[in-house]
Amino acid sequence: MIKFACICCTYKRPRELATVIECFLRQDYPREGRELIVLDDAGQYEEQAGDGWRIVSTSQRFRTLGEKRNASAALVGPDVHAYAVWDDDDIYLPHHLTAAAAALQAGEGAAYTIPTKILAYRAGQCREKGNTYLFHGAWTFYRGAFEAVHGYPFMQSGQDQALLKRFKSRKFPRADPIEHNPRPSYVYRWFDTHRTHISAMGPDGYEKLGRRHAKRVGRVRPRWGRNWVGLAANAKRKK
Repeated sequence: MIKFACICCTYKRPRELATVIECFLRQDYPREGRELIVLDDAGQYEEQAGDGWRIVSTSQRFRTLGEKRNASAALVGPDVHAYAVWDDDDIYLPHHLTAAAAALQAGEGAAYTIPTKILAYRAGQCREKGNTYLFHGAWTFYRGAFEAVHGYPFMQSGQDQALLKRFKSRKFPRADPIEHNPRPSYVYRWFDTHRTHISAMGPDGYEKLGRRHAKRVGRVRPRWGRNWVGLAANAKRKK
């Protein structure tokens, strides 16, 4: 069995973090085959742990998201085989890790997974959407492949596509979880104000976010807030 480490980088998004921890707790993948590492560099949380998850909190901010993702990967247990990106502002349905494991273990030598279908959530509704190489939050990859390409480059924007370029340069095979479970397992949440998506903030958005006061949260109480399984089941195909 593949053991996954779900790696989550969070920054001043307490409501979203509570939801994504609940996503981890609801996974149907065997408990012994997964862990969640949350790295917070806003200093909002106490060092804490729950059922398979823990938060590492520091007030010293990372210079780039690439460096922060690498630091998150370095915090996982030595028995971890693969990483699952676990972005704090999106949704992972209960079969997400199970579908990824099936794709990685299909006997085709795959090093990473990117689903060809995802769900996009906006204004209370999910819609099915095709995907090629975008939506980094949906990816999983073997630890060996990640280490072979020396992880993410030290970049703020575009570090995800740069990692993919490194995988492609080594000709690492890709697998598609949708071939093993046709139901999309990843929900990308659009925010109309674009206040929470780093990629939509503009060139100086990350710096502006850093200047905003970080409200002390302390302990996290995981929660979903919406019936995401029901919303996914009623998703409409995007025309």
